[in-house]
Amino acid sequence: MHIKIENAVKDYGLSRVLDIENIEFKKGIYVILGSNGSGKSTLISCVAGLNELSHGNIFYDGKKFDSAIRNSICIQIQNPYLFSKSSHENIVSGLKFRKTSREEIEKRFNKYKNYFEIEDLLNKKSWWLSGGERAKIALLRTAVLETEITLLDEPTAAMDIESSMRAENLIKDMARDNRTVILVTHDVYQAKRIANHVIFMDKGRIIEMGSREEVLNNPANKLVKQILNI
Repeated sequence: MHIKIENAVKDYGLSRVLDIENIEFKKGIYVILGSNGSGKSTLISCVAGLNELSHGNIFYDGKKFDSAIRNSICIQIQNPYLFSKSSHENIVSGLKFRKTSREEIEKRFNKYKNYFEIEDLLNKKSWWLSGGERAKIALLRTAVLETEITLLDEPTAAMDIESSMRAENLIKDMARDNRTVILVTHDVYQAKRIANHVIFMDKGRIIEMGSREEVLNNPANKLVKQILNI
């Protein structure tokens, strides 16, 4: 799915938190970097249809947001909520909500569960899980949906290094078959490992964007150069 954003503005009262003239998302992994309050989370929440722009438009294959597009997009917010159920039930909950067949649910669960070593977690209720364990279950719950567009807000922030590396392998697979992943993170090294495209935001604006090699090795913006110590 091709996403095109034009003259996107989001205001909260007198505060302008998003001001983007033009950006497009096609296939691959887009990593969005920037300081707290730079508009990263607001941007992806607007793309997901959770938040409405104050002005401007977002087009999905040339169309405005509707129910069909909603089913093609999944977002994992920061600190995602888990139901008061077992880890297994949480992972497949989205598929059940979409009335996916039992056979397909089982197929996808078996396909994704081995990205993390979670056998001992599958029957645990969510309230017994640590922050890192909850993050794994939430990411798997998102991955099994296999949506055309997947939006992830700091999905590995609570994970240890080994789990983060496993998660990155999963995220790369989530972008296969011409799908798109848009990932918000503070981790520049994560961007270096998995991004196809990198976007830097500051004060609601995009200050640098391009291929991973262009942005991380030869940025034009002074602030980005300072952040990357180039």
